[in-house]
Amino acid sequence: MQGDGSWRASPEHTLRSGFYVQRERSPFSSTSNVLPVDETGAQTSDQPLSIFSSGSKTGWIYSYYLQDEWKIVPAVTLNFGARYDQFAEFVSERQLSPRINLVWQPTEATTFKLGYSRYFTPPSFELVASPDLALVANSAAAPAVTLDSTPKAERAHYFDVGATQIILPGLKAGIDAYYKIASDLLDEGQFGAPIFFTPFNYQKGWVKGVELTLSYELDNWSFYGNFAASQELGKNIISGQFNFSADDLAFIATNAIHTDHDQTYTSSAGIKYTLPPYNTRFALDLTAGSGLRTTLPGEPPNGAALPGYQQVNFSIVQPIDTGIYKGWNSASTFSTCSIRSIRFAAAPA
Repeated sequence: MQGDGSWRASPEHTLRSGFYVQRERSPFSSTSNVLPVDETGAQTSDQPLSIFSSGSKTGWIYSYYLQDEWKIVPAVTLNFGARYDQFAEFVSERQLSPRINLVWQPTEATTFKLGYSRYFTPPSFELVASPDLALVANSAAAPAVTLDSTPKAERAHYFDVGATQIILPGLKAGIDAYYKIASDLLDEGQFGAPIFFTPFNYQKGWVKGVELTLSYELDNWSFYGNFAASQELGKNIISGQFNFSADDLAFIATNAIHTDHDQTYTSSAGIKYTLPPYNTRFALDLTAGSGLRTTLPGEPPNGAALPGYQQVNFSIVQPIDTGIYKGWNSASTFSTCSIRSIRFAAAPA
């Protein structure tokens, strides 16, 4: 359940407030076939043992915010307020998070913004489970590390500064830079055979980046381009430790490493054309990235990058304006993806 409202208290002040309540229930089960081993780790039989584990959990999230939009002068607007969040799932935590944002528009073509936010981000409830590691003891599936702390909510200080500029009629450019300092930084990794991700926390984390945008509208044509550079580092894994080797945990405890989903460069571009008088829309877009992180033998965890990639999509959309199918869109999309090279390696985080 969610509710939001606003009140124009005066020409200079607009108050906004809202709440959010969510209840989730997550059942989980797994069946593992494992080979038995003795206390030295030697296999004792070629007949696998079937181990079943199941459970369920109900979780609650409560949120409330209050914000004031203060138009100090016609060209300057200040938004400030706070948000309270509390969740009770596999762990229970809460936080009061202040936010403040200043927007300055010296001309109709130029806008500057500066902001700070305190964030509180619980882990994805459906991905968190509490495995009973004792069930796989004395088997080939037993982890070398038996510590398994429950993932917690990420708490972060987020700073943002940016600007947009209308260079010519229809031509707009923007730049945005951000920096995040996080405690209990959340990340997700794929461990073992299951194809879903498992969340875990770094004790400390740092994220920084810059984003560039450019768009142009001309008659029936539309062009856009985006480029982003970023870096996300984490230090000292404090939850889900059994998914990692003792050597990796020891290294990450004293060294900041790239997180699993840290991609240095990301870009996209596209062209759209609307063909009159039928309103047929043709679109061509490109996405490209420098590759996510991986680990190579002899290198630090996540010390290398996967191959870069490019994907091109072409689509045709035809709105139907008459007849019984009026309001429908008929669409076709064609896609191709290119990867510069292929390399297989396992990522620890």
